[in-house]
Amino acid sequence: MAIPLATTGTATFDQIAIVTGLVSVLYAALAVLLWRERTGRGTLVGRLADTIGRLDGVPRWAALTPYLHAVSLLACAFGVWWDIAVHIGRGRDTGPFGTPAHYPIFFGILGVIVAGVLPIALAGKPLPARTIRLTRGWRIPCSAALVTVCGTFALVGFPLDDVWHRLFGEDVTLWGPTHLLMIGGVVFSIFARLLAIAEVEQLMGTNKRRLAQEIVSVGALLIAWDLFSTEFNYGVPQFPLILQPVLIVFGAALAFTILRARRGPGTTFAALAVYLVIRGGIAYAVAEPLGEIVGHFPLLIVEAVLVEAVALALGNKNRFRLGVVSGVLIGTVGVVAEYAWSHVWMPIPWPSSILPSAIGYGVLVGAGAGLVGAWLATRYAEVAGEQRATGIKHIRSIAVRRTHQLGAVGLAAVVATVFFCVPRTAGPGVSGVVSLERMATGAEPTAYVTITVSPADAAEGARWFEALAWQGGGLVYHPMQKVAEGTYQSAEPLPMYGKWKSMVRLHQGQRDMVASWVYAPEDPAIEKPAIQVSDGQTVQFVNEQEVLRREERTDVPRWMWNAGYALLGVVGLLEVAGIAWLVGRGARGGRLRAAHLADGVREREIA
Repeated sequence: MAIPLATTGTATFDQIAIVTGLVSVLYAALAVLLWRERTGRGTLVGRLADTIGRLDGVPRWAALTPYLHAVSLLACAFGVWWDIAVHIGRGRDTGPFGTPAHYPIFFGILGVIVAGVLPIALAGKPLPARTIRLTRGWRIPCSAALVTVCGTFALVGFPLDDVWHRLFGEDVTLWGPTHLLMIGGVVFSIFARLLAIAEVEQLMGTNKRRLAQEIVSVGALLIAWDLFSTEFNYGVPQFPLILQPVLIVFGAALAFTILRARRGPGTTFAALAVYLVIRGGIAYAVAEPLGEIVGHFPLLIVEAVLVEAVALALGNKNRFRLGVVSGVLIGTVGVVAEYAWSHVWMPIPWPSSILPSAIGYGVLVGAGAGLVGAWLATRYAEVAGEQRATGIKHIRSIAVRRTHQLGAVGLAAVVATVFFCVPRTAGPGVSGVVSLERMATGAEPTAYVTITVSPADAAEGARWFEALAWQGGGLVYHPMQKVAEGTYQSAEPLPMYGKWKSMVRLHQGQRDMVASWVYAPEDPAIEKPAIQVSDGQTVQFVNEQEVLRREERTDVPRWMWNAGYALLGVVGLLEVAGIAWLVGRGARGGRLRAAHLADGVREREIA
């Protein structure tokens, strides 16, 4: 999802002007809406909110956001998967609107921001027990503040992405800091949507429509979380393979626990259905009508079955027990199930050698994600005024603090595991002698690639050893098949013409990731010469990042890279802290309101 440099893809002035103009117009319109609504002047938006609010049985401030937020999330998800497919197949673009895929991303992010501003403008009684005070007489729901903050962080990622590419060149990876900033802001806004549902439930009670909205929101969380695994799903991961099972376990354990810890049997399967239908629909739309590469995805069926089975066996009264047990089972049985699925449909089948570490990390991440999911479910239940969650006056403050501690421990376990698995290494000393068996000649030559590696056991037990070609009009990846001791051949020919970038990739051990060029075109924009390996040539395997990210600048001090990722870390922590504070604030209000209502009931009974 890159927004590259002027000669190498940075935004030109006209595109910067378009983005600035669109954002300015939107913010001006929102300012007018805020002014008119807060000064008692009617607006078309306000009248529409009143109508939908009456039909849905919700306050006017909660009437429009569910629908706008859902459409915005869908636009962002579709745009991101489309955009990544375009960049994998064709390479870099020419700016913020260099490909049509950027439009749904951009307008989806704007939609998320509007979904947060609308309840701010329309806020009025009845309001949840705890709100955010903006001015005297103007209080807004905690969920509205959270959606707005998350959407703003996501939008800021657009201009920062251009700045990043000007400084560092093109980091052709989903996990670039600014890309994660945009995606993370949108994903985190789903937690605000779940908070808004709980706030409305506190005021109006629950019904089938609100339950359906919660199920759809959890399905959206599964879909959104799968975005972080997109490089693995498309077959061009730039980080260790162990992260794919880790991300799957975290997303499934977190989302399914949030829902099943509060709701009845079968709700997990309903959220799974939302995930499979929409995720499958996006994959089909990108691959077929749009003609891009296929984006694969995990099934999560076994994971949903495990959570339902645990809930039926243990009940969901103790949410943290449910989360931990479900997470551990997802980290073991679920990992084995996704291992089998990877051999059916995933572009990179998981080798059996990954299972011990995948299960080990899976148990840790699953238990941690289960604790985080249980913490969120408990807080949402308290926001909604659920008496079982609050315990009314029988719950001591120490018990609430204990749930905070359990949630913090779970989050720490997840974050520590992910950070431990992310770093890559590039062990020196692997080389190979290349042989090319030409299959097509002329203007579009192709060839089988055979390589004899040194040392001979360099590829033994590899996480992947494959021939890859991309950005030439599609994606080609073939496993390197062993034909003799230390000698491997690509399963199919590789293209060596035009804009194709062809290479051999080797991922050994947990983190060691190296690659060797086979072919690359001349790229005057970044002053890189053409590369053509000849038959019988000895090649050196180098840090894979140097091959996959050819456009990145190599003259930038390391401290600048570290500063960029550190800034992303700070922003991520701020977003997590914002979620924890606002959800916790809403939960405190729900507990107080439930206690107050219970006192009133007791007083009437005594009277």
